[in-house]
Amino acid sequence: MKSNKQRRLEIKNKRLKKAIKLLEVKTVHKILPQDSILANHEELKHNHTYHGFPEYYINISYTCRDCGLEEIWTARQQKWWYEVAKGNLYSCAVRCRGCRNKIYDTKIQQKQHMQEMAMIKPHPNEAFFKKLLNTEKLEQTT
Repeated sequence: MKSNKQRRLEIKNKRLKKAIKLLEVKTVHKILPQDSILANHEELKHNHTYHGFPEYYINISYTCRDCGLEEIWTARQQKWWYEVAKGNLYSCAVRCRGCRNKIYDTKIQQKQHMQEMAMIKPHPNEAFFKKLLNTEKLEQTT
């Protein structure tokens, strides 16, 4: 008959052996597809997902949503998007670089336009016109 202390020590040793086996299984090198990049699971922790994290990234082809051009989202771009920019794991590229640049340029133009409009002094009778418009709206509703 063993003492309680001896039994606890046996259980602890069994658990330690199991843990070592699990670590050995996880560190076995898997055959990776060509042009793939390993994923860093520590950098993907921001994605709270029930599914596992990807083991690697591979090149994915897609069609641009705006111009219909066939593009490739490279493994390096995916790694940057998911791990550095902290993008959602369920998101993917939908626009080519040219279309993204067009959208970016229009946003910059809109911002500049709004800044210019903010610098323009209001008309001296603007308050009168606003009041007049409000009274006309009230008359139309009654």
